[in-house]
Amino acid sequence: MLLSTFQHLKGIGAKTENELWRSGIVSWDDWELKQATQLSIFDINTDNSRNNFIQASRKAIEYENADFFAENLPRSEYYRIALTFPKKTIFLDIETTGLSRYYNNITLVGWSMDSKYKVYIRGEDDYSFRQALTQAKVIVTFNGSLFDIPFICKEFHDLKFPKTHIDLRFLAKRVGLAGGQKKIEKILGVKRPSNLVEIKGDSAPLLWYKYCRGDSDSLKLLISYNHADIEGMKSIFDAVMARLIQKHQIPLNISASIHHFAANPSPLQWNEGKSKSNQEGICIPAPKEKQCSSISLKDIADIKDLSNLKVVGIDLSGSEKRASGWSVLEGDYVITKRLNTDYDIINATLDVQPTLVSIDSPLSLPIGRVSVEDSDPGRQLYGITRSCERILKKRGINVYPSLIRSMQNLTARGIRLAKYFREKGIAVIESYPGAAQDIMNIPRKKASIELLKIGLSEFGVRGEYTEQPISHDELDAITSAIVGVFFWHGKFEALGNSEEEYLIIPDVNSIQSHWKNRIVIGLSGPIAAGKTTGGEFFKSLGFHYTRYSLVLADILHERGIKPRRETLQQVGEEVNKNPGQHWLCKKLLEKLPNQGDIVIDGLRYPDDRAFWVETFGPSFLHIHINCPPELRMARYISRGGNYEEFVIADSHLAEVDVAKLASLADLSVVNVNSLESFLLLLAQAVEYKKNAKNL
Repeated sequence: MLLSTFQHLKGIGAKTENELWRSGIVSWDDWELKQATQLSIFDINTDNSRNNFIQASRKAIEYENADFFAENLPRSEYYRIALTFPKKTIFLDIETTGLSRYYNNITLVGWSMDSKYKVYIRGEDDYSFRQALTQAKVIVTFNGSLFDIPFICKEFHDLKFPKTHIDLRFLAKRVGLAGGQKKIEKILGVKRPSNLVEIKGDSAPLLWYKYCRGDSDSLKLLISYNHADIEGMKSIFDAVMARLIQKHQIPLNISASIHHFAANPSPLQWNEGKSKSNQEGICIPAPKEKQCSSISLKDIADIKDLSNLKVVGIDLSGSEKRASGWSVLEGDYVITKRLNTDYDIINATLDVQPTLVSIDSPLSLPIGRVSVEDSDPGRQLYGITRSCERILKKRGINVYPSLIRSMQNLTARGIRLAKYFREKGIAVIESYPGAAQDIMNIPRKKASIELLKIGLSEFGVRGEYTEQPISHDELDAITSAIVGVFFWHGKFEALGNSEEEYLIIPDVNSIQSHWKNRIVIGLSGPIAAGKTTGGEFFKSLGFHYTRYSLVLADILHERGIKPRRETLQQVGEEVNKNPGQHWLCKKLLEKLPNQGDIVIDGLRYPDDRAFWVETFGPSFLHIHINCPPELRMARYISRGGNYEEFVIADSHLAEVDVAKLASLADLSVVNVNSLESFLLLLAQAVEYKKNAKNL
């Protein structure tokens, strides 16, 4: 059709080209023959320039220089290049393990050129694919500009693509054919083989997953599906051309000779003998690995290192009327339940005394929001989506906004449960099993519950779930617990920001530098038990020393109040109520260095412990220092205080929860003997922690 094209000439657009066609100038030959009479309205210099350009165009046709036309034609007219070089037009479609270029991979690339269908299979030689792209003058895809081409560029380096790319999704839309490829095929009456009718795009990852486990027929079916997609594209291309001809009233003496791609199908041929010498047939290779999951428990930590780790995973529902999935993963063994009420979830969790709780639910609001309801005055200004959700969306992971109406009850429930657990001193992280499964290359529950179960088992998690029926909620709860294992061993990425808090996703290649090779000690205990003495001792060992009272003192200074024990206790009690202990911890965190050992003096609430575990994971060591009241009082008085002051300070509301920290601490030290023996106990604690981290 390029021989009848004039839009690549300077000053000629679609309207002028149509006028030329209607006047009988339907080819470059006609242009040259009738130039004197038909084109006298144009400047002679312009005519000469166009004549020269037509000569250059003839040479481009002769030498099959399609790039010449790609550089001079509007993109909307690229279809003309394909119609002119039909044997050098490649129809291409890829299959992947998922929709995210960030986390997923290409499993196969199929293409058809000059009535021949070929396929590249992941792990095999890609020479034929590279050669085909080199020979092609035009590439045709469906949604390839957003999906296929970016995926290919990510995985194949130094590829040379034709400059002419026709994306049928957008070309078809110009003639009223909108939607996905299958929808358009249905509108056009395109028939697929009966064994492929029920297969959709989300089936492709499952077929590859089954192939990786030894099912060669699944790969054969996947290739057949890919072949059908490519043949379907040919039918769509032809249908679009027919509608464009009608829409633009392209003359019959031009349209009659237009190439029809669907009239030249590419037969799907199998090399049943598996002989690579038969280049015309597709050979199904044996899978190179029996496990599709690229990550396993052993990639995170040695099983013996997991023995002391206990993670509760919760796949939370938005209502107590619907069961939530609950699991506890201890080492590599998991137990699961389905629980309805908050009461049941809380009791089951507290009973197992977990190191960490990982909840599949939003645990925070978008910055600026104060409630989950649409009546929130910040609804219009701050929206319904958090930073972590936007990041996942950009990476191709499907995720719901935390405050979309259908998610509001779930978000409120998640925030409520997380607050309760933290007030009990239990660290909580937010997880998203769907994203974790995508990253771990395990099918999601919506794709296949059975394959999700197999994937978790192959990942290395043992339990009765492998042999017994199990709900999808419990499988997601197991996945949430696994995210907790990734988190505890520093193999994670934290998405979001400190104000909204973070969503944790697996990242086996991550190195959490703020955890690595450091110790963070939190000291708790009643007044005059020895916390400050302990803090000063750790400072002498090179620890950065800080205490909660620094933040409280800043608040008092802003108010023009002198910091004293009683004023610090008063403002501490005030902050604990509003904006909360979590806020106070964040303010203290801002004062801490990014590297090196740290000692934090003055943990007073279980929330404090939960926060530092969430922040520093296994690098955090909680030491509770205790001492009988009479000995503490004697120390207090020896420092210049008196009995009445001690009683008032020791019984202040800000000190009430300190006793609860004793049962939560990693180590309890009773400071009743000499200073030397007390400091020796602290030194031994540090040495033990260092040895444990180096195991």
